[in-house]
Amino acid sequence: MIELLRESILPVNLPFTILLGVIGAYWIIGLLGLVDMEALDGVGGVETDGIDLEGGDGGEDSGGGGFMNALLTIVGASDAPLIFVISLFSVFLWALNVGGNHYFNPGFDGGRATLLLIPVVIGAFVITRLLIIPLRPVMKLIRTSETPVQILGSSGVVRSSTLDSEFGEVEIESAERSLILRARISNDATALKKGDPVLVVSKEEDADIYIVRSL
Repeated sequence: MIELLRESILPVNLPFTILLGVIGAYWIIGLLGLVDMEALDGVGGVETDGIDLEGGDGGEDSGGGGFMNALLTIVGASDAPLIFVISLFSVFLWALNVGGNHYFNPGFDGGRATLLLIPVVIGAFVITRLLIIPLRPVMKLIRTSETPVQILGSSGVVRSSTLDSEFGEVEIESAERSLILRARISNDATALKKGDPVLVVSKEEDADIYIVRSL
């Protein structure tokens, strides 16, 4: 352990050790709630089609994140948070650089260390990609579950056995997922049965219940 620490602060490894330390500090501070952990998540991830909860249209994606989006796509991490990808890449970059210099550059020569950067960067890239690709469905599910959804005006079907002014549930499809909502119909409307199509028209202000009508 002491030898690893000693090699980590050698000039050929120190830049990557500092990078890893910065990433680690960011995660620690983020877990303590002192920084916004979602600050770097805006680049990459599934598209939301500009839909918000209130029904307004979002704007076009600015060109500022285009370069990082392209890099994430190449890595196979288009559904992953950017900070997560950077963290993984930094860990493998540090580990491969320290290991490469230990075994292939025992004299810690600067010129040889520079040549080792090429296989080190490629290796870190490949390992990061291999680890992220199997996790893409999970990350996409997490991102999709956090995507704001336009509920009012959406159509769906009755999920409960009946739907009337006192009881009922409906299911709507939106943003690649299903939402199950507590719902009611107007007092003067005819009760609906399971599978009947409905339209969400409003929401009760004092409860998490949506008012629907038959389609």
